[in-house]
Amino acid sequence: MKKWMLGALLLGLLSACNINIILPGTSVVVDGPAVESGVLGEGESARFELLVGTDPVRIDATDVTNGAAGSLRLRVFDANNAVYAQTVSRQYFTAPQPEVLDLGAVGLGITPNPIYSINLPANFGKAYVEVTNLSADPTVVRVAAVTRQDGIEKNNAFTFNATVTGALLYLGQLDTWTYTGTGPATLELVGGTTVHARAKVVRGFDTQTVLEPGEEFTDLQNGDVVYVQAQGSGALAGFCSTLPGCADGITSGEYTLQVTP
Repeated sequence: MKKWMLGALLLGLLSACNINIILPGTSVVVDGPAVESGVLGEGESARFELLVGTDPVRIDATDVTNGAAGSLRLRVFDANNAVYAQTVSRQYFTAPQPEVLDLGAVGLGITPNPIYSINLPANFGKAYVEVTNLSADPTVVRVAAVTRQDGIEKNNAFTFNATVTGALLYLGQLDTWTYTGTGPATLELVGGTTVHARAKVVRGFDTQTVLEPGEEFTDLQNGDVVYVQAQGSGALAGFCSTLPGCADGITSGEYTLQVTP
């Protein structure tokens, strides 16, 4: 019997006894050299671990053997071994909740970029990363962790007086935009369909208008606050490397607030 099957059997027996056993993984140092697994057959997994400190981190996993033709799944566990996130495709990741996947997050397409990436917020602490080979062809996977330089956090406050672009990069992220331009103006939530973004315009305590992608709000006034979050309580996110835009050409997680005077 293969070692990974024995490990899975042992873990199942311990779980049945209500014993929470956290399997260790190969250590990955943030901003250090990438780490490779052994050869993984179809359905086999490799486990890695790292520590996320005061800066947010992007985890990258690459199918070394099969490249863009490969198919991987990443799952991230927290310090208590609870699943925090999993990949939906190379471009997006989601909270591990079936109802989120039912929103249509699947089928986003495989891009030529062979890297699967997930963002972890600052102060996440100990993280365990499980990479599974979903392809019928054996492969070796390479995992690296890099510090994100964009300063994006889970909750962000911005001002805008013209059209702006943002990106939802972390699970649960809520962006807050305060309009400092002149009104009335027209606000349209453009794009964002791939992350199921939703905007809410709030004025004082009385006026709240919800915008779906492609919808307009025709009375944007100075001081109005616009909240943007992924539908499903922010349970879907991208991994875009820079703002605005992505260095690798993938606009994963991006949305645009288009302002017309």
